[in-house]
Amino acid sequence: MGHLVADASALVTLAAADALELLRLSPHGACTVPEVYQETVEAGVARGFPDAHAIARLFESRSLTTISPRRRVKVEGISLTDSLVLSLAEQLRADDLLVNDRKVLRKAEQRGLPARLTLEFVQDLYEQGKITRPNRDRLFQSFIDRNRYTEDFIRAFLLGE
Repeated sequence: MGHLVADASALVTLAAADALELLRLSPHGACTVPEVYQETVEAGVARGFPDAHAIARLFESRSLTTISPRRRVKVEGISLTDSLVLSLAEQLRADDLLVNDRKVLRKAEQRGLPARLTLEFVQDLYEQGKITRPNRDRLFQSFIDRNRYTEDFIRAFLLGE
């Protein structure tokens, strides 16, 4: 089994859309760095973010695990946590890297990592027949409603496919 590495923004995006279970539809085992757990669960619970509890349940069920990267190098222009996510993806030779930040996406692509936005992950699941079109459309609308993507961005993405 390969590896799907997720950054904090991808997890928050899926949690906000009540769609964390989509990670289980990937043929790859989902993992992230401990710092993402700290940001999304520990800090999220402390701040009262309801999505933090959903993300915590994903970790508790072992559907998402943490792995510490061997290299801990800060990449210029992105946070230390995102740098560590990229480092882990490189170390594991990840099959998939889910991000929701275009800066992180560009840095990952510069390193030859198979990075994509959460939106693309959802679209791929639809194209593979793992989710229905109404479910995909509901998720896209949820992304818009929760300010994760704009309607124009999603429309342009779908037209470009």
